[in-house]
Amino acid sequence: MERHQHVDHLLIYCIAGEGQLQAQQHKTTIIAGDFVVLPRGLSHQYQASNTNPWSIYWVHFDGVLSDTYVQHLLPGPTTVKLSLGLHPELVAGFDTLVSLHQAAYQLNPLIYAANHLTQLLSLVAVIKPQLQTEHFDLQKVLSNMQKNIHGQLKLEQLAASVNLSKYHFCKRFKALTGHSPIQHFIHLKMQRACYLLDLTDQPISAVSHSLGYEDAYYFSRLFKRVIGIPPREYRKLKRG
Repeated sequence: MERHQHVDHLLIYCIAGEGQLQAQQHKTTIIAGDFVVLPRGLSHQYQASNTNPWSIYWVHFDGVLSDTYVQHLLPGPTTVKLSLGLHPELVAGFDTLVSLHQAAYQLNPLIYAANHLTQLLSLVAVIKPQLQTEHFDLQKVLSNMQKNIHGQLKLEQLAASVNLSKYHFCKRFKALTGHSPIQHFIHLKMQRACYLLDLTDQPISAVSHSLGYEDAYYFSRLFKRVIGIPPREYRKLKRG
């Protein structure tokens, strides 16, 4: 893709593989976890790697406050790439935008999408200072959770990944997220379950198995505890 005239803002979030980006005269490699913000008017070109092509989310946007959001995110006039890591809440945010896109140009989904995008941009602003000031590698832990979303993770594994004892790991994680590591992992699983219930016709038992729960009844109880209603009622509510 190559654009000399760029009339709106563009976000690109790479979740796998790699590619090359040139913005004005600056060239850079984009890898999994990189978040690119291309402001309006900035000539650019980008392409996937031939040997390890990327998988990306992207969204064009505009609006009265869009310039302010973009300026708030970018650290300098020549920097368009933020190395955020594979953040599961960002992935979920883009998944939601993709699902809303299926509603075409209906007013209410568009209003929701616009508000969801501002929330996503605000989340990026929150993640940035965490990455700069925290020695605790939260993104590594969250990426590990996302990679194992279809199975199980033990607390010992998560703590060992950042070279901490279970006690200190749990303390640091809760201070940064407000939840215990296991609670957060369960919430990620239930978030993924909502996505599957919304966008697929898989039976609830299949959704349960895909998230590492062999007992569908246990999964349903856990879903109700986190989401507030059983998965069967949730599916009817979303589709009705």
